[in-house]
Amino acid sequence: MLFCAEIGSCHRGTPSLAYEMIRQAALAGADLAKFQLGHKKNSDNRIYNVQNMRRWPTDNAGQLKEWCDFWGVEFFASIFSMEGLEVARKIGQKRYKMASRKAFASHSDEDYDGLLLEMSAEGKQVYVSGQENGILNQNKKGLLIVPEYPQYPPINIPELGSAYTGYSSHVHGYADALIAIARGACYIEKHVTLDKTNTEIKDNHFALTFQEFGEMVKIGREMEKYL
Repeated sequence: MLFCAEIGSCHRGTPSLAYEMIRQAALAGADLAKFQLGHKKNSDNRIYNVQNMRRWPTDNAGQLKEWCDFWGVEFFASIFSMEGLEVARKIGQKRYKMASRKAFASHSDEDYDGLLLEMSAEGKQVYVSGQENGILNQNKKGLLIVPEYPQYPPINIPELGSAYTGYSSHVHGYADALIAIARGACYIEKHVTLDKTNTEIKDNHFALTFQEFGEMVKIGREMEKYL
C-alpha cells in the first residue's frame, strides 16, 4: 500500500512552505510527496501568479528531492511535458504520474500519448489517472479518479481490479479513501494543505490537513492487515 500526499501547488511557490509540507507529509506517514513538473513558463512574473506557482517545482526539483530524501519520503511528481520528464530523469525520480487526458490538456499543449510512451519505455511504474490511457501493462497502474473539484459524498466507488489499482480523489475527508482500500486499492492519493481557508489555490478547500492524512494512513495500514 502506498499513500501519496499530493502537495500540488499548495506550496504557493514558497520554499519554506514546500519544505514544511514535505516534513509534515513524512511525519503523517506518507510514502510519497507529490508535486508537478513541466508546466510552461509564464511572462507574468508576479510571485503569486498561479501558473508560476505550478512552474516553481520544475525549476527547484533537485532541492525538493533533497528535502524529501532528508525526511525519508519519496519525491514523486506528475509530468506535464518532455521538459518535466527530463527534470524527473535528472534527479532520479523512481516512478511517474500521468494526469488524466482532460487534466493534462488544461495544463499542457504537448502530445499526451507521446509523453506517456516516453515514460513507459523506461520500465518504471507509471500511475495513470483514468482509463483513457488505453491498455494497461505491468508498468502502467491505472488510478480511479473523482475528477470534480471538489466533490462531496456520497461517492460511488466500485470494486477495483485489473483496470484500476489505485484511487485518487478530490473529495472532502478521507472516508472515500478507506472505502477504496476495502475495495482493492493499493495506492491512495489525497491533496494536503497547511491552510484550508486559503483562497489562492482551489485544492486547499478539499485537501486534508496533515492530521487528517495521518489518521487516514493509520487506519489504512490497519485495514491492510486484514485484506
